[in-house]
Amino acid sequence: MFSENGVIFQSSLLELPGICHGFSTRAGGISTHPYTKTMNLAMGREDDDDTVRRNGDIFASLVSGGVYQTEHLVTASQIHSAKVRILTAENRGEGMVKPAGEDCDGFVTDIPGVLPMIRVADCTPVLLSGAKADGSPVIGAVHAGWRGSAAGIAAEAVEKMVSLGADRDSIRAAVGPHIGTCCYEVGADMVEAVTAMAGAAFAEAYCTPRRTDEHGLQKYTADMTGMNRYWLTAAGVTAERIDVSSACTMCDPERFHSHRATAGKRGAMGAVIGILPV
Repeated sequence: MFSENGVIFQSSLLELPGICHGFSTRAGGISTHPYTKTMNLAMGREDDDDTVRRNGDIFASLVSGGVYQTEHLVTASQIHSAKVRILTAENRGEGMVKPAGEDCDGFVTDIPGVLPMIRVADCTPVLLSGAKADGSPVIGAVHAGWRGSAAGIAAEAVEKMVSLGADRDSIRAAVGPHIGTCCYEVGADMVEAVTAMAGAAFAEAYCTPRRTDEHGLQKYTADMTGMNRYWLTAAGVTAERIDVSSACTMCDPERFHSHRATAGKRGAMGAVIGILPV
């Protein structure tokens, strides 16, 4: 179950010993530009880099109870792929206080003090936690746009966690606020692309006819929750170990950064998970 304190969302499923996590909203930061205020966690928008770093300090500290700051965060240029990187201690701070590493859309790690952070503004954020046989944690963070969702990036993150020693049966996932089926209308071109990536049955299940527009073109509803739940389940994460926020980012652009609601004039929210010091 998700809870909110007015600044961040958290899932009870990830409230585990030694783990911190959170999904940001637009609240709680220092950005002043109308497009990005007040919590923007993406470089290259309307804020200077120092403002984004200071927002990172606030977010990381809030999530970790004051243990971590911006220099512990790791971000990368997100390319709407199914690529997931394994992070080590050397990656700490990439994209925030030092140059970003290789482009990707997800991270996993088993290193305390390395906080993978993905950024979203309608796309689907997924945070994951699992444990090795000795009880030590393995974590992951995924940015699932429609391409990544269709390509199974959530499942790829699970496999990477298993490669680090996580027991598959221990892995749990929290799917944070994202654009919902109430708002996510797409065209036939996207349905064709999803079909090419994941097959006709998958596309039919998660891209359903919605209406015919004024030009006679068929419009569809895309279900990002369903796509990511499918891949998580396929990777062995059972239904009771998947938590999904019901909040739609496009429905509430005052509360969330939404690319569609603002025609791209927006900042970005963050989703972060970390392993606390022993």
